[in-house]
Amino acid sequence: MRILVLLLILSTNSLISQEIKKIDSDKSKINYSGSHFLHKWSSQNNNVSGLIQVNNDSITNIGVVAKVEDFKSGNSSLDSNSYRVLEALKYPNIIFKSLNIEEVDGMLNIEGLIEFHGIERSIDVMVISTNIENTTKLFGEFTINLSDYSVDRPSLLLRKIDDQITIVFELVFS
Repeated sequence: MRILVLLLILSTNSLISQEIKKIDSDKSKINYSGSHFLHKWSSQNNNVSGLIQVNNDSITNIGVVAKVEDFKSGNSSLDSNSYRVLEALKYPNIIFKSLNIEEVDGMLNIEGLIEFHGIERSIDVMVISTNIENTTKLFGEFTINLSDYSVDRPSLLLRKIDDQITIVFELVFS
């Protein structure tokens, strides 16, 4: 199902003469981290789906889907609280789709849309891209504010978790 969604995302451009590469889920991951004045936490998703279009060795389009329930912190209590706060049953997927990709100083500037917690917002991400033996690896980092996506931040000892969450990704396509 996720691959079908990704194909639909990428189908906005002509697929003629373009190569499609699929995420290698065994080698790809997305991490997020946040903090509260008492502690920091992070969670990792090792079950990411996605596709890229490549034309003449240039990436022309990207689509990535990550399920909220696939993010694991190693602490089941923290995970279940995260799923509840993020309303994982109501909004099970986090979806990114590119709108424009430009090379800037040896990196890719990817402008796109991220859909999270039922809200779609524009985002710009600087990405390091490497190509080795028909494999494309994308590495990058960006931050979001939970309040921008109407996430009701939980409190501990009468103080809410920080609004800003950092996302780090390493995506391998072949």
